[in-house]
Amino acid sequence: MSECHVIYLSHCERSIEMRSYGRRFVIGLVAAFSGLALVTGASQAQEKSRLDEILARGKLIVGVSSESPPFGFVDEKGELVGFDIDIARLIAKATFGDPNKVEFIRQSAAQRWPNAQNGTIDFGAQTTTIYADRAQRVAFTRNYVDGGIVLIVRKDAPFKTFDDLNKPNVTIANLTAPTQEERAKRFFPQAKLQTFDGIASQFNSVKLGRAQAAQLDAPVAAWYVKNNPDMRVMETRLTDVVNTGLFMKPGDFRLWQYLDLVVSEMTGGYLFGDYSAIYEKWFGEKPKNAKWYLNNN
Repeated sequence: MSECHVIYLSHCERSIEMRSYGRRFVIGLVAAFSGLALVTGASQAQEKSRLDEILARGKLIVGVSSESPPFGFVDEKGELVGFDIDIARLIAKATFGDPNKVEFIRQSAAQRWPNAQNGTIDFGAQTTTIYADRAQRVAFTRNYVDGGIVLIVRKDAPFKTFDDLNKPNVTIANLTAPTQEERAKRFFPQAKLQTFDGIASQFNSVKLGRAQAAQLDAPVAAWYVKNNPDMRVMETRLTDVVNTGLFMKPGDFRLWQYLDLVVSEMTGGYLFGDYSAIYEKWFGEKPKNAKWYLNNN
């Protein structure tokens, strides 16, 4: 074969190779754009939030307690009332301009997590303390009311320190909760212990003089003192201050971001005036603004 023929075949081979490469390039581009379209579609699907459903529905669906005064309980008129009920109404007002655009789902403490996870509720407002193990199951907003355990005693009682209560002639009223029993034995090993199924019975034991002190959550104690001027809260706390948050199904960033923003505005923004009125209504004192420099010393 002549040199000329060899050169000609080489050009042909290169031509065929270039055409093949071109086809592969085009096919690659089509595949890439198809993949991009699929990813974009999936991303758009993921952006669909429960918040969109709420806005389209025109009301909130909120899980609350009906047996935990002052946060959520049924009053003498048979109406569901409480601090958490008013907080949910304030969120409805911020969302829809109407505090009545809310449906309440009464649920027990045990029902909180499944109802949030399966979508029965949009979120819960149920005096729920934020703990790390709970945050593995639900998403929490920032704190909207401080918690933590304090001691409530009669106003005329002589007790000022824990040592005053750690005596054989003193009785501490506790709930049927292992943490309260352990805490009472740790702080007051010499005192007697009473155990009750409900907070009202626990409180009444102190009010009637059958016990000298009771362990209560700080805002609950504040509510009882507001309604019973003959009672007082001891200054020293039994536990550190804990945070209480709204909770919801995890993984919905837009809904979490929205609710967290509303809580932020309640505790230190344009909704603080409304929040402050609700707080004072139930606890008998004004709340601290999250912007510490706005609080009067």
